[in-house]
Amino acid sequence: MNFPKTVRQTPVKHGDEMAVTVSTVQIGFRQYRTVVFDDSPDKRHVGWKLGDYIIEHTSEHAATREAAMDQHREALYTARTEEPKAIN
Repeated sequence: MNFPKTVRQTPVKHGDEMAVTVSTVQIGFRQYRTVVFDDSPDKRHVGWKLGDYIIEHTSEHAATREAAMDQHREALYTARTEEPKAIN
């Protein structure tokens, strides 16, 4: 099997203010990573805090596909319900 392998990518858009993608990728045998990416043209939210994530800087790791999908759903819920905050 070739890695990395995309497991799920879900775009989220809040009007004109925020566009992100929650991405879960299998990076190795029993190794999954979930990351939130900024999809805005000017990348204005890179480095901002969104829930427990720093957009494009932090990731959650999981050892099973089921755990990775749980993390993906949680990150997706956060992206849909919270606004990113600048880190000062």
